Amino acid sequence: MSAHTPTRRRTAAVVVTAMTLPLLIAVPAQAAPCGVTKKKLANCNDVIRTPGSGGGTGTGTGGGNSGPWVPPPPEGLTPDEAQGVIGVPGADPAPAPPATADLVAMAQADAEFPMPTVHTAPADKTFVRLRTTLWVDGFQNVQTEPITVGAQTIQLTAKPKSVIWDMGEKKFVCTDAGTKDGKTCNYTYKRSSASEPGGSYKITATITWEVGWTCTGDDCDSGGDALPDNPLTSAPTPLVVGEIQTNTGQ
Repeated sequence: MSAHTPTRRRTAAVVVTAMTLPLLIAVPAQAAPCGVTKKKLANCNDVIRTPGSGGGTGTGTGGGNSGPWVPPPPEGLTPDEAQGVIGVPGADPAPAPPATADLVAMAQADAEFPMPTVHTAPADKTFVRLRTTLWVDGFQNVQTEPITVGAQTIQLTAKPKSVIWDMGEKKFVCTDAGTKDGKTCNYTYKRSSASEPGGSYKITATITWEVGWTCTGDDCDSGGDALPDNPLTSAPTPLVVGEIQTNTGQ
């Protein structure tokens, strides 16, 4: 019996070894410590950086500075195209140019036309059935001073087209300023001014102006147009009209 004992012990050792071998193979090797792999430093923390974050952690509150926040462009526009639409963040949009009609109204309010001055011959006093010559000063083309706002320049032009004469006894129209010789504009009274207040007729002359405007510049809504006629009346001028007395011998 003692001669066979070593054989059974060796057999048992082999069985034990065979049973433990699979366990050794099944256990994986432990990973290398974080921070060192093959003598090279490894970063075990994945850092997620958000827009505008600096060199800090993934919370976006690091010490970097990437400039002001810019909103994304509107759908369908490139950033360069969007610059003209949304502008610079925080900047006020450029004001719209004024309407041309508003500038024309401003030019009308500032326009100054010559005041007509009445002249008669005979002057101061005339007589019934005597032709009285009429003319006025201030019957000429007028241009206003240009008004420029932004890319618009407005200017008014006025042309006299007629003179309405109010002789106290009657009204009538002359198509020009009249002349001292009376060939184009004159009047003959039919009755004296004795019954009028102050013993005289109060003559006025009203020049009717044809007015138009022009606009030059990139912001003009229109290049120009006509405006309503602008009448301008002179100050009243007194004129005494007397009767011509005739004496006949007996």
